[in-house]
Amino acid sequence: MLTAHESPEQCQVVSQHMSEHGLSNTVAICRTCPRDLPHSGAVGLSLYNEIKERLTSQGMTVMMVHCLGSCRTPCAVALDAPAKPRVRLSGLKDVNGADLIEAALEYQQAASDDVSVTTLPAALQGHVTAISPKRRRGTS
Repeated sequence: MLTAHESPEQCQVVSQHMSEHGLSNTVAICRTCPRDLPHSGAVGLSLYNEIKERLTSQGMTVMMVHCLGSCRTPCAVALDAPAKPRVRLSGLKDVNGADLIEAALEYQQAASDDVSVTTLPAALQGHVTAISPKRRRGTS
C-alpha cells in the first residue's frame, strides 16, 4: 500500500512491457487535490490504493501525478492512451473506486474513435470535465 510519504518515483506503477510497446492505457490520479490543504492528496491516494492492483493486472498503467488542472473540482483522474482521446474526471471521492475501475476497463476496451462520455459507467458520466482528442500526425 502506498503512503503519503513515498517519493514520486515510488508512486508510479508501470506495466513495463505495455509501455515499451506504446500500448498502455494509463490512469493518472492527481496527488495534489485539493491543492494547498492539510489533507491534500488523501482522496487520490485512497483511489490509487484501491484501483492499482486490479488495473495493473489488466495491463494498465496507474500513476499519481502532480496536477490534472481541475483544482476547482478535486479529485481529478485522467484516462489516457496513445491513440485515444484523454478523458478527465473531476469531483471524485474515495467511494468512486469501483466505478473508476469499471471506467478504466471500459476505456481500455473502447476503440480509439469510440471514446465519449457514454463510454463510462453512468455513475461517472457527470464527472467528465474534459475530453481532449489527440493531434493527428501530419496536421498543424
